[in-house]
Amino acid sequence: MAKTSQIYCFRANYQKSRTFNPHTLPEWLTLGENWQGYRISTLPWVADVAKVLGQLQVEDTPEGWRTYLESLGLQEVTIVACEDFFADTLYC
Repeated sequence: MAKTSQIYCFRANYQKSRTFNPHTLPEWLTLGENWQGYRISTLPWVADVAKVLGQLQVEDTPEGWRTYLESLGLQEVTIVACEDFFADTLYC
């Protein structure tokens, strides 16, 4: 059985990411915004399929994804713990 990818979470500087177009975000990423800037997470169940279909070529490491996000125009991309990333989400 093939190894599935991990979920990675990142922040990026909203103001410095001027060349980034959020409307062209690939389906294997989620995007949110808050006072700290862009919040990005990977969707491994979509990314794995995109890799198999040849639509995505990225090394499945935090550094590989950071480089990929920078290629989309995001600036000052830093990885964050996903627990911190979703800490302000309310669960019922």
